[in-house]
Amino acid sequence: MKITRRCFVAVLSAAAVLDRARLYGADSMSSPFGAGSRVLDGRIQRLLARALDHDIFPKPVKVRYSPSDMSLPEPVRIGKRLAEYMDAQPVAIREDEELVGWLPFDGSVESDLYRRTGHKTFYSVCFKGYYLRPKRDLAIFEWQHTCADFPKIVREGLVGIRREIAASRKKWAGDKDRLDYLRGMELALDGIGKRASNCAAECRRQAEAESDPVRKATLLDMATRCERVPMNPARTFDEGVQSVFFCYDFLSDALGRIDQYLAPLYFADLASGRTTRDRASERLQELFIFIDAHTPHASRNYDKGGECHITVGGLTPDGKDGWTDFSRLVVESCLSCNLKRPQMSFRWHPGTKREVLRFMLDCERRDPNKRIAFDGDAPRVAAFERRFGFPPELARDYCITGCNEPTFMGGFSCGGFHMNAVRCIERIFTVRRADALASKTWDDFAALFTEELHHDLDEADALSKEFNAIRSRDCNVLSALFMAGCIERAKSPTCGGASRLVPVIDLLGTPNVIDSLCIVRQFVFDERRCTMAELADALATDWKGHEKLLADIRRHGKRYGANDSFTNGMARFYHAAVARFAEGRRDFFGMPLTFGNHTGYNDNAAKFGALTGATPDGR
Repeated sequence: MKITRRCFVAVLSAAAVLDRARLYGADSMSSPFGAGSRVLDGRIQRLLARALDHDIFPKPVKVRYSPSDMSLPEPVRIGKRLAEYMDAQPVAIREDEELVGWLPFDGSVESDLYRRTGHKTFYSVCFKGYYLRPKRDLAIFEWQHTCADFPKIVREGLVGIRREIAASRKKWAGDKDRLDYLRGMELALDGIGKRASNCAAECRRQAEAESDPVRKATLLDMATRCERVPMNPARTFDEGVQSVFFCYDFLSDALGRIDQYLAPLYFADLASGRTTRDRASERLQELFIFIDAHTPHASRNYDKGGECHITVGGLTPDGKDGWTDFSRLVVESCLSCNLKRPQMSFRWHPGTKREVLRFMLDCERRDPNKRIAFDGDAPRVAAFERRFGFPPELARDYCITGCNEPTFMGGFSCGGFHMNAVRCIERIFTVRRADALASKTWDDFAALFTEELHHDLDEADALSKEFNAIRSRDCNVLSALFMAGCIERAKSPTCGGASRLVPVIDLLGTPNVIDSLCIVRQFVFDERRCTMAELADALATDWKGHEKLLADIRRHGKRYGANDSFTNGMARFYHAAVARFAEGRRDFFGMPLTFGNHTGYNDNAAKFGALTGATPDGR
């Protein structure tokens, strides 16, 4: 057998546990990949080794649709074809698997909103012409992230969603377009129900042919769970995890606050003796292995965690600390598997216990895959309340998705836009050079900067609206079932149907902007180390012939991060200028225009850097 890197990793993952006691001692047996990690059961070891060795996500089966479908209203066509597609896909249940529902979509019909599978405009226009391609050296079209409303799925089942559709039909009686959309949702929901029945039937078929009594009993239990969920509320922890896994393919992005919405089932089963801590951990480990397997080995994102995100800890909707022993079990179960996904955000707040914070810091320190990020609740919750007007109980229930982007379960991080914040600095010293040289005081220059910053923010706002307008040409029915607002509004999330929106234009290069402002004020106005003309000439030549000034700036320049009144004041000046621009403005979806500083794992900052000339901070 040819030894490849993936094969080597798979062999190590399967074998390492067997030798861990000898290598690290008995006390280290619980920490194979991070503090608090758990030793893998033999079944989980085999599942993990298989997933690391090769792609285990099933291949789709092609479906032939009736050409007459094209005469149907768009959402009805989508719903009809979704139902036919799901019914035609074989049910994959392989050795050692106990979670059922793998469902690959092939792009023949609009399905998963996160991956935009089957969304023809997105791939023919956005992906080919816009995605990760800088526009006007100012804007980059980025991915949008979501999270299904898993608490509702687990708590109410899809029968609850069907009731919501019925109520919305009464609300929109007489509105053909909205009724067509709701009809498409009903058809998709019928397809999901049929898929669950097919999964149960396959479990029973395999049980009938199984000679091993233990595996036979397991398959029958799996069938019983599929007959119950996701159509009905989950009654047990195993049903809850099965429901989450089954529905994940309908919106395959973040899992949200899994330690919150599965906790009631876990603690109830623990108290009744229906499960144990080890058994629950095994169920979570299988879920995480299967989630990781959604990203193919050949994908450029295979080594990245942002393809799936979970959130642990943080405030509960009623303002209490949400960390429990189940939260710890989720963390331990995740870190016990040598995976890149799911990535994990730990929400902390002033009431977080010190021992919990130390535990999570130790987990991050020990995790070679660096899956853990830390999110402070205080500023985020306050922003959700003040900026978006969300009620406190919703604001406290935020989760993290993608590359550490905030959203809500059943919500939509709908910015998908990176802006080059540094372009305005470059414009001041090129397009507006004469005005820069005419600045006699810092206040003159600050006014010029604010004007140019607002010019770029206005252009970016227009481009962001343009990008989302193009995205809106596609209609989504399937993922919309699991997003708050879409049923009530009877509208696709691409067109403003979702109600839990976090629309953010992310500013890349903010530290460079603040540092540049600091240097201009310090060197030109306060200390008079150089003139504005000398600085402008140095930037025009990319510092060639002005090496002494560059060295002086790098050696003596005041920069953000020094935590002094000068640099902190400049940071406040910059952010206040951004806030003044945003005041009263709305984004494409009608939400308050908001700016952030998220970077992500794509190299957009480097692309902007290559397109942007020298700046006063010394770059």
